[in-house]
Amino acid sequence: MHGGRAGDDRRGAGRGDLPGRHEARHRARAHPVSDLAVFARAADLAARAHVGQRRKGGDVPYVGHVLEVAMLVAEAGGSAEEVTAAVLHDVVEDSDITLDALAEGYGPEVARLVEGCTDDPAWADLPRPERKSRQAAHLPGEPEGVKRIKLADQTSNVRDISRLPEAWPPSDAAEYLEGAERVVAACRGASPALEAAFDAAVAEAMQKSGGTP
Repeated sequence: MHGGRAGDDRRGAGRGDLPGRHEARHRARAHPVSDLAVFARAADLAARAHVGQRRKGGDVPYVGHVLEVAMLVAEAGGSAEEVTAAVLHDVVEDSDITLDALAEGYGPEVARLVEGCTDDPAWADLPRPERKSRQAAHLPGEPEGVKRIKLADQTSNVRDISRLPEAWPPSDAAEYLEGAERVVAACRGASPALEAAFDAAVAEAMQKSGGTP
């Protein structure tokens, strides 16, 4: 998982601006209506896969996080496949849904992107810093689309520290931010817009958690 457990990376949803939003919206409008239908099916699957899961420290349904990740990828100009994979990026870790099933239902490219966002099951019980180090180590060889989804994922996660600072003791927030910075460092160059959104989220989280930007 990327954090749905208490004390891990599963944190709520929110909305924020990205550089180049108008350009990205123009590109999103160019996607065929069929792409919207595919995304709607994927969002429904994600809602069912994450049913009952909540974000750290609150009562926000976990599906809000994956919807925010998809929104961030779309606004940064991601492809239809990347946006679909973004809303599905945690379903393999959090449910019995398989990569083969995703390939059959949404195509091999979506399945490949989700695979790149999915942790090795052997990492599940590792301490968070070690798990983040392993995520960062495997990302340089992943497709740019995987990196864009991970940038959006980490941005959404870091925003949760600002949205619910009382759930994040300063030491926990600092440890999470350090790990997120490591993951994002492995993805830089894939999307300046998403990198800027992440950097802004970190600065705000540090202020809210008692650190310094």
